[in-house]
Amino acid sequence: MKISKHGRRPWPSALGQYSLKPLCFLLLFLLSGCQVYQLDRESLGSISAPSNDSARVPFSVVGAESPSWLVPESPSLPEVFISRTTIKSGVTDFNGLSFLGYMLTLSLIPYHEQNRYADIYAIQWQGTTLLESRVEYAVDGYLSLYFPTPMLFLGSLNDEQSEQQSARTIAEGLHQKNVLAEVEKQRATFESINPKTVEEIAEFMAGPGKDSIYRPLVIQQLISMAPADQELEYHAENLSIPGYLTLLPEKHQAWLIGPEGLRGIDLHTALNQGAQEDELLIRILNAYPSQSADLQHGHYRHLTQSHRNILKDGGLPSGLVDRMTNDEPPRALLVAARTGKLRDAEGNIRIPTEAELIEQLVRPDNQGKYLSPYTSDDVLAEWVNSAINANIGSTVGTGLGAAAGAYVGEKALEQVPFIGGFIGGAVGAEIGKSTGREAAISASGGWEMIRASSDRSFDDIESMVRYLTAKYGHTENFTDAIAATGQIYPELTNALAQAQ
Repeated sequence: MKISKHGRRPWPSALGQYSLKPLCFLLLFLLSGCQVYQLDRESLGSISAPSNDSARVPFSVVGAESPSWLVPESPSLPEVFISRTTIKSGVTDFNGLSFLGYMLTLSLIPYHEQNRYADIYAIQWQGTTLLESRVEYAVDGYLSLYFPTPMLFLGSLNDEQSEQQSARTIAEGLHQKNVLAEVEKQRATFESINPKTVEEIAEFMAGPGKDSIYRPLVIQQLISMAPADQELEYHAENLSIPGYLTLLPEKHQAWLIGPEGLRGIDLHTALNQGAQEDELLIRILNAYPSQSADLQHGHYRHLTQSHRNILKDGGLPSGLVDRMTNDEPPRALLVAARTGKLRDAEGNIRIPTEAELIEQLVRPDNQGKYLSPYTSDDVLAEWVNSAINANIGSTVGTGLGAAAGAYVGEKALEQVPFIGGFIGGAVGAEIGKSTGREAAISASGGWEMIRASSDRSFDDIESMVRYLTAKYGHTENFTDAIAATGQIYPELTNALAQAQ
């Protein structure tokens, strides 16, 4: 070998280039952590083929999971929906022994945990589960921070979903086995009972048929038993049966959808008994729900345009049918209906006056959230007089009372300099104190007396302010009434300030 003039042997550059890289890669591999997931196949239990490949069922199937091994017994059967979902059913408790080994070996021994899942296959109808197959399985997880040792477990690297998909594929056969076995069991029960009369059908649905795959078929059978001369009346009597309306022919559905008393069948009967169209229209308008939940769960939610056409063709006036909807009626129309004067002398829909619109803000009872300081006779309620006589409100005479006085003098509220500061601060602090409010309630006679001497009320503070200022803002006692009321309802201060 050639020696350099410095007495050292040269390092072969080629040898260094190709000997260090494998070593670096090896070290990088040995010191790289990872996480591996592995399906615990034993958690799926024994897997065997179903005794039958398919079964004939009393329904037709819709949905992305529709299997070929459920065969409808005949055409035109009720439709059921098949769903399949996977949920996490649990995680094993903390594995202390595994964690200890993981820590002592600096993660050379992987930490092990197990996630449990349930694969659920369900046959559903009208929101009710008629049959369910549930397959439980587990996926093991192995984690190391510094070493690739989890890869020894031959699972999916950083991909738990891949193991879940493997479990899903295996579970398909188990679901088929479970469902076919349950179908045969329910078939035997149904055939042993064999309900044919109305009474037998009712007994079956209340008992073993409550959540049976035969329930839709039995309801369909019950529908077919309607007498030809009283079909609608027969169906109306059975509407309380869940799913009954859905299985009716469209021509019958049209007459039975809606709030009881305002369905097509009810309106048609009322007309035949002499009721006027406007009278029925007023009933429909006054029954419009104030809560959106009532619209979503009832009212005319399922009434389609095709249904409305059937009603019109059946002789129900278009003016009624067009209002059988969940669309909110115009406010003016609602107010006109509530006044009981729907049309003017020329027969046109009457536009309510401003006074009528204002009157819709107040309730004709004492059940609202806010009691009115004025009675229906337009005089101060007894509790207000008690408060005035006790000089309640004098401490805010330059605040809330002055704000009320701005209405009396027909001044803009924003022109009163203390609205933004004094009312919002000092007055709000004074009347907002619970002790002051309780004292005012006591001086007014107590809650029982306040409610007993009130015959009108409001559902919200904004309606209260609008009504009182429009109706009584010009009266001499308005300032005293507002001062006394503001002691009982401290929020009246801000509402009054924001009204202008």
